[in-house]
Amino acid sequence: MSPDIVIIRESDGFRLLHGHLHLAIALDMHDEVKIDVKGEGEIQVLKTRQGFFVSKDNQRLPLFVN
Repeated sequence: MSPDIVIIRESDGFRLLHGHLHLAIALDMHDEVKIDVKGEGEIQVLKTRQGFFVSKDNQRLPLFVN
């Protein structure tokens, strides 16, 4: 995945800091993409009808994009 996408861990989920357009393009082609997050390792970003979520260690946490 593109190093232009920057995601960080927050207490109640993850937050997209940079690379909104890159992530949107990747999720238009696929409903899920894998991204390396510093300090967290590889995460999987899922696009659902309810919004964006991160799947990691059998948990589904929200991805805040604003």
